[in-house]
Amino acid sequence: MDWNSFLGHERQRAWFRNAIQNNRLASTFLMVGPDGIGKRTFARLIAKTMLCTGSEPSAFAPCCRCEACAQIDASSHPDLIEIARRPDKTSLIMEQLVGEGDRRMREGLCYELRMKPYSGRCKIAIVDDADTIAEEGANSLLKTLEEPPPGSLIFLISTSVQRQLPTIRSRCQMARFQPLTVNSLAQLILRHAYSDNPADALSLAAQASGSMSTVANWTNEELRMFRTELFHQLVQRPLDFTKLAKAVQGNMESVGTDTQPRRERLKVILDFALQFYRSGMELQLNAQSADASDSAAMAQFGHLMSLDSDSFVTAIQRCMAAREHLDRMVSPASLIEAWAADLAVISQA
Repeated sequence: MDWNSFLGHERQRAWFRNAIQNNRLASTFLMVGPDGIGKRTFARLIAKTMLCTGSEPSAFAPCCRCEACAQIDASSHPDLIEIARRPDKTSLIMEQLVGEGDRRMREGLCYELRMKPYSGRCKIAIVDDADTIAEEGANSLLKTLEEPPPGSLIFLISTSVQRQLPTIRSRCQMARFQPLTVNSLAQLILRHAYSDNPADALSLAAQASGSMSTVANWTNEELRMFRTELFHQLVQRPLDFTKLAKAVQGNMESVGTDTQPRRERLKVILDFALQFYRSGMELQLNAQSADASDSAAMAQFGHLMSLDSDSFVTAIQRCMAAREHLDRMVSPASLIEAWAADLAVISQA
């Protein structure tokens, strides 16, 4: 991967290029934006730009041929430290930051970041899933953010500014990332073989809210079938919230007994519902000028079109609130029941 093949985020790319060329790059960045839009890939490209031995950082064009570039692609470069939430955990754990037991402060990200760079240039850390850093872990990271090692560079990958502790936010330079454009997303859909038809890729991109994560979920056959079932239930009047809650609970439990995979599946389902109400609202707003191509879509939403704009907004806000509550470790079973019951009330407005 190089900057020529990276799609989107031109404004952020120009800002980092200018900062590097003028030697004005900050030490710590909080990279904020939705999932699946390329924030982590962007951070890795900055790392490749800084550590490439075949090109100077100011050229902002890593050669992708030297040993350093190959090591970064293979996630084996000694000066690039990457951590993410472990699959069986709900958050980044403190041991990833400062080490375990009697190895405390002698291993982990904070320790490795203070080691002398092997390349002689700099140490770079990419902390994925930064939204999940618990308060204890954040406090362990705080000293490193307050006094970063000379020449070090830290990227915290986040989806929400609000989910970061004020002490973390205040010590980072914010870099905001927007969802990908439809055209960029369509190109990525073709590149990653989610579709081999440009027209289908463009249609999928238009529905995917600028995120490759959404594309992956929408093209998963099991999830595609459940999404159809979910939409069918959401369109019913009156909305049977007991049946809805049971269907969502069953699909969530189908991924196994482990807590984190279930939470991840429920996030996907809530995102489906959010997209459903957003699409319905868009169709309603465009109803007066709808052409023949809209007729089938409008028919799919049926009685939902009777909702007024305020009810659409309320339903969208309720789905977003449920997503946020799930991130705050609210019991999934309780969350599903309350969410389904609230949607039933909203649908009667």
